[in-house]
Amino acid sequence: MSPRLQLLFESLQKLLRRKSYSHVERLLTRARPADVAVVMRFLDERHTGRVFELMPDDDARAELLSELDPHLRLGLLRERPVPEVVRLVRRMSPDDLADLLAELPDDVRTQLIDALEPAEAEEVEDLLHYDADTAGGIMSPDYFALPENTTAAEAINALRSAAEDVEATFYIYVVNEHGHLVGVLSLRELVVNKAETMLGQIMATDVISATVDTDQEEVARLAARYNLLAVPVVDNANHLVGIVTIDDVIDVIREEATEDILKMVGADQSAFAGESVLKNFWTRAPWLFATWLGGLAASLLIGAFQHELETQVALAAFIPIVLGMGGNVGTQTATIMVRGMATGRVSGGIGWRYLVRETGVGVLMGVLYGLLLGGYALLRFSGHAGAVRLAVIVGVSILASMINAATIGAITPLIFERLKIDPAVATGPIVTTAVDVMGIVVYFTVASVVGHVD
Repeated sequence: MSPRLQLLFESLQKLLRRKSYSHVERLLTRARPADVAVVMRFLDERHTGRVFELMPDDDARAELLSELDPHLRLGLLRERPVPEVVRLVRRMSPDDLADLLAELPDDVRTQLIDALEPAEAEEVEDLLHYDADTAGGIMSPDYFALPENTTAAEAINALRSAAEDVEATFYIYVVNEHGHLVGVLSLRELVVNKAETMLGQIMATDVISATVDTDQEEVARLAARYNLLAVPVVDNANHLVGIVTIDDVIDVIREEATEDILKMVGADQSAFAGESVLKNFWTRAPWLFATWLGGLAASLLIGAFQHELETQVALAAFIPIVLGMGGNVGTQTATIMVRGMATGRVSGGIGWRYLVRETGVGVLMGVLYGLLLGGYALLRFSGHAGAVRLAVIVGVSILASMINAATIGAITPLIFERLKIDPAVATGPIVTTAVDVMGIVVYFTVASVVGHVD
């Protein structure tokens, strides 16, 4: 939390405990709703409703609703009568309202939609028909488009007239007589050209756009790749139906990154959604079960090599480091691959080139740490007759384990992608367990081949 947010949190907490509500109201008048939304995550549950009520006006409360975490938002709305909720949501932008309605129970959603004006209800229902994770699900239907035979002067006047109805105008979109998207120009291009110039003469015809069913992650990639402040969204007939603005793009990037990180450890958004202990338990337990199975398999493998351990007791001292180094390499490699896939840097044939590269990195790291660990073993057991053999065993095992781990860490996400399964799940128990099991097999196989350590 930044110093400004920390100060706001401490001030609100202190005033709420003292029940100095008039001071809270004055403080909230000066605070931004987006900052209040962050602070409300850390307030006691009994105080969140009071803060919401003390916001300056309905516009501020509506903006706060759009910024709040879903579980906080739903908690606040459940406590309020439908007419009050309707009054608030009518002040929200259509895309934010659609996101809110998608989270509500069916009966409450129906009541709210029925209470809206017919035009507003139709607009929101159209957005609700799209999958939440697509361009259609995150787009705003408020955009600014004009025919290609409009002059620059007419466009400026039209923009002034529509200023209150359009949420954000970064570009002028140009459509033909059938409503098809045919061009785009920036506000700068509009004002620097002569008043009588038609938009069709100055527009860029190579428009970067997304279709309504384009995945939201791909929309974010388009915005990042081409440095766009908004991405136009078209239907299958190339009719312009909405835009995805930069604030939604940032939300998508943050959401997707959080989702990938949570999947890497076998969790999901419920970890931050105020869900019960039992809900979080059932979400995370299955992935830990995979790790449990892997650990059980590893223990059975170690038992199968009991004879080697009995005759070569010194081998046991190096099991943790061989498995730990391999596990870290596997997790590093899998994380690099998954993040590369998420950002579009690793895909198709490029992915297999990354596999070769990561395997090469595993070889170099294996050589380095194999020499270091082998050297340590040689010094540590220098008084034993089998010190050289032990050094060779642990050195070769580290080398083989790291090469194996890098290969598993790189190839597993590629296989998951080919199978149309989210590669983020590959960096959790699957890679860790596979690397541990293979590490034990490699370690004791090398020990058996090299020979007994006295």
